[in-house]
Amino acid sequence: MFRLLFLLLFCLTLPLPAAASWTARLSSHSPEYFLAADKSRKLLFQVETEGGAPSVTRQFECIHGRLEGDKQKEGDLRTPEGVYFITHKITQKLDFMEYGPHAFNLNYPNPADRLRGKTGSGIWLHSKGQPITGLTTRGCMAIDQYELTDLLHLLAPGTPVVIAEHLEGSPFLLPSPLASLPGSSSKEAPLSGPSGMNGTNDGVPSLPATPPSTDETLPEPLPAGSELAAAQPSSPAGTLSPAPSGDDEKVLRQTLLWMDNRQHNSEEIFNMYDRQNYPRASREKFSSLRKRMRSDFRRQEDLFLDREGIRLLAGPGYWVSCFIKSYQRKGVYHHGVQALYWMPDKEGEFRIIGEVWINN
Repeated sequence: MFRLLFLLLFCLTLPLPAAASWTARLSSHSPEYFLAADKSRKLLFQVETEGGAPSVTRQFECIHGRLEGDKQKEGDLRTPEGVYFITHKITQKLDFMEYGPHAFNLNYPNPADRLRGKTGSGIWLHSKGQPITGLTTRGCMAIDQYELTDLLHLLAPGTPVVIAEHLEGSPFLLPSPLASLPGSSSKEAPLSGPSGMNGTNDGVPSLPATPPSTDETLPEPLPAGSELAAAQPSSPAGTLSPAPSGDDEKVLRQTLLWMDNRQHNSEEIFNMYDRQNYPRASREKFSSLRKRMRSDFRRQEDLFLDREGIRLLAGPGYWVSCFIKSYQRKGVYHHGVQALYWMPDKEGEFRIIGEVWINN
């Protein structure tokens, strides 16, 4: 009996096996500016897209959770993989040695994470009050405090952050431009300031932009037919998976249709949402979604949706389209990034499983 109890306790202390890793996929409609983390190489890239061709303008040494694999539950000490956005800068007092002087919250769990049954919160991009070499986090991403300080003017709410196990392939396999620059650190490449989504160069990214519960229930079973249930890396590790042929164009067309319906306050917009998966992914009943949006139809004035500025990012088993949205309500002007999380239904039609609005 004692031996059985000992074995049971021993098994409970073993870490859960890591989930399948994800190799990121870039779309031809990538944001003008975003961050991309390669967990396998412990690098964070600053990526800018000009003329449809993304390029790395800076790279930083980066550390992640102390256990490998995609985050599944609160407390598993893993860093999540997927498409996230900076929501706000942490303003509460920080443990300097653990988080450094600055930290930025990411929208983990995103709608696709919640649909998968992932739990936890408090996933940040932060620094450390000490050199990061040899260190790990409890699930966050961290870079050197001086490098993060240098990025402060670019880390606006709404800035996309892609986190993947692998980011290899163009543009991430290109030789680092640092080697040819006299006096350059091996940690980063020079930065050329990105243009804003509104065509200005004001230092605000074009897509731009609670202490971490570093202890993140086992995933719930996904609804039958859910594409996320079978999502696996489509390419071997060490390659950059191309976006599935035509999927980005489908999502782009659907996003434009969503905009048309929203601009004309059309009830057809509700047919674009996944009625089965939306409530679980967004923690909002479908009836509440209808009520909220009908209220927006009546109360939002001077609505602007940037049709020319739609940007796409592929996540593990889903897509995200994001764009600038602004409006007035009761005389107050609101401006920010609208992100729609899309997943194909059983017929292959992309429908919205969740949406994120980040006021900046």
